[in-house]
Amino acid sequence: MIHLVSFSAVTWNFPLVGRTRMLTEAWHALGVPTTFVQVPFLRTTLEKLFPWGRAPEPIRVVRPWPTYPRRLWPHLSATRLRAGMAARARALRRQLDPLVDWRSAAAVIVSPAWTPWLDALPFGAVLYDCIDDLAVHVPRPALAPLYQTWETELIARASGAVVTAECLAANLRRRRPELPIAIIRNGVDAERFTRLAAATPRPTDLPTGRRLVGFVGALYEWLDWELMVRVAAALPELDFVFVGPHHGRGRVRDLARLPNVRLLGRRPYAQVPAYVNAFDVCWVPFQPGNVAAAANPVKLYEYLALGKPVVSTPVADLETFGSLIQVAHGVEEMVSLLRALVLQPPANAAARVAFARANSWHSRARTLADFAACLLPRQERLTEPGTPVPGPWAPPSRAGF
Repeated sequence: MIHLVSFSAVTWNFPLVGRTRMLTEAWHALGVPTTFVQVPFLRTTLEKLFPWGRAPEPIRVVRPWPTYPRRLWPHLSATRLRAGMAARARALRRQLDPLVDWRSAAAVIVSPAWTPWLDALPFGAVLYDCIDDLAVHVPRPALAPLYQTWETELIARASGAVVTAECLAANLRRRRPELPIAIIRNGVDAERFTRLAAATPRPTDLPTGRRLVGFVGALYEWLDWELMVRVAAALPELDFVFVGPHHGRGRVRDLARLPNVRLLGRRPYAQVPAYVNAFDVCWVPFQPGNVAAAANPVKLYEYLALGKPVVSTPVADLETFGSLIQVAHGVEEMVSLLRALVLQPPANAAARVAFARANSWHSRARTLADFAACLLPRQERLTEPGTPVPGPWAPPSRAGF
């Protein structure tokens, strides 16, 4: 049986639980052998040095020692940086050797920063889980050339790729036409999300007395700060709530100064459904650009899981949601739609919940595992890692794909 090894872009306990962890948990629940390799940040070092300070994970989580801090990467020669990563990769192989049969194991790589590690890890297949524009993975502009080089190398050596949006698939096809590609979008564990929402009281840090417009997620540079400020200012009769981390960039201060805005910061994932449950309308205010054009936000599925009305700026492949999500182009449309949805919410909450349940992480995980298994070399004729499987591949006919 295939063993799927997820190479994450964040730590296991990162508050914004995303695709890599959700898929790993779903594979485990489906009985597919799986291992989660945590990104080697400073937090990883602390968790390795003080293991008794963390809660036990239901999944096997491997924590490699980190290499040089990322702030130093632009100042190191490519040879020195790769040598440091290669040394850590060899140590990681020693950790993985007792756990995996390399010939039947597939690496699922979400960030190109793992590419230099792969030379020391003889996986039967390497799968690029391309879920965002590359800019999302680049922590600071000076690192962009490195990430571009690593992504080019990853595309060249990958056995196949999974993408969450058609534009990502088109980009990969231009760069490597013969690469096997499957479009497997994001999803939600709707039953768990609903259960947590029902079991958790309304958070006490939410404003009361007026209708709530809410957003859950990272408040980073790809959001449309100008739009958020202007929309909140234009709707003083509503309260706007933002749940998620921010790094002080954008117009955070301008937004926070508005009397009807609450920036609550990050919250444990188990509490997130209670916040969403309290919102009257949810929104996704992405800034126009490459990130939005490639985005298939997990939060859309989570909002729909609780039957919430949703307004979004244009993001990738919104037509797959049909009429369940309203799309706003610009400030005036966003103001108009939010006001209308608060005054008269649409009656198709059941359809929104049904869509979320049809787009479950379990169905995504099953399809991705099937695709990855097709990329492994045939047991009677082993090939080198990186050899693509000839011929097209199509996911099974399931709702939501």
